[in-house]
Amino acid sequence: MMGADVRVDDDFELAVAEGLAFKTLYVRVEGAEPAQSEISIDLLRKEAVNGSVDAQIGWARRLLHGHGVERDPEAAMRWFCLAARNGDPEALNMVGRCHELGWGTPINPREAAEWFAKAAAKGHAWAEFNLATLYAQGRGVAADEKKALTLLVRSARRGNAKAMNMLGRFREGSDVPRRRNRSAALWSRWAAERGCFRGQFHHGRFLVAAGRVTDGMHWFRTSLAHAPADFRQEALSVLGSHDDPALRDFASKETSAAQGDTK
Repeated sequence: MMGADVRVDDDFELAVAEGLAFKTLYVRVEGAEPAQSEISIDLLRKEAVNGSVDAQIGWARRLLHGHGVERDPEAAMRWFCLAARNGDPEALNMVGRCHELGWGTPINPREAAEWFAKAAAKGHAWAEFNLATLYAQGRGVAADEKKALTLLVRSARRGNAKAMNMLGRFREGSDVPRRRNRSAALWSRWAAERGCFRGQFHHGRFLVAAGRVTDGMHWFRTSLAHAPADFRQEALSVLGSHDDPALRDFASKETSAAQGDTK
């Protein structure tokens, strides 16, 4: 769940990149959410049965992923729905995810969009991102780039690194040179600094394009260190066909190291 303690500051560079309409988007997180102590499965379920919304969501997640209990997506869906009756934005978002991905219920993007919209209306950063993705893809809703971008900006303001990365990708494909050349690089940098592996890779690309190959390789390494296997393979393929021999050599070494780890 995204932290609530954020301060949105005016940032001149971002104002230049995005225009005056979005001049206060740079997000600094004042502090991480306090760590929640682990409770026993029996106690968690008891509290869920007794009506604790947080426990209902926690119990549903355990059922969904099979953490400490037998995996049961259908039961998880029922518990998410129960928690959502109280209007909890996290529960609303998770019901949307279940409909979007077919967790315990048939895939239904239209239904997912409705649940995401309810959670997004309450300021839930991930719901804003999820709904933006549906608008960008035209799944369950009519494709609408303007709505997608508006939701991504809102999500990014709440510190969502994936939203920042997606904004960077949108801006990179823009027909407006200012957005393509400056704004895309800024959003990718902020996504990278917040830990998004995709943002880290794209930030590295922008650094390489600016002639900062060594700095770019640092971010490539950072990205590849925690990226999933399919992304690693795609990223190394891109770097392996790069014009710069240093990047091709980097990709070759990373590929060899990965193959060695699997032997």
